[in-house]
Amino acid sequence: MVNAWGDDQPNYTVKAAAKRVERSTRTIERWIRDGMTCRNVAGIIVIDDPVLMKYFRERMLSNPNRKTRTDISEISSTMS
Repeated sequence: MVNAWGDDQPNYTVKAAAKRVERSTRTIERWIRDGMTCRNVAGIIVIDDPVLMKYFRERMLSNPNRKTRTDISEISSTMS
């Protein structure tokens, strides 16, 4: 389905974006303040799906506490 901007990508409000990436609305608002691209449509903040998912992936990959699959397999092999 084509949206009002002529493209077929999903768009999210702050609340819907938070639900999509399982984060709080405060986190989404912080990402917007930190530079995530969004639009203001009739007073409602709208975030495009590719923008949201790119920003989310960047945050996940830059998190030093995040365990990668190789980290987990190395830990499990040393426990055997």
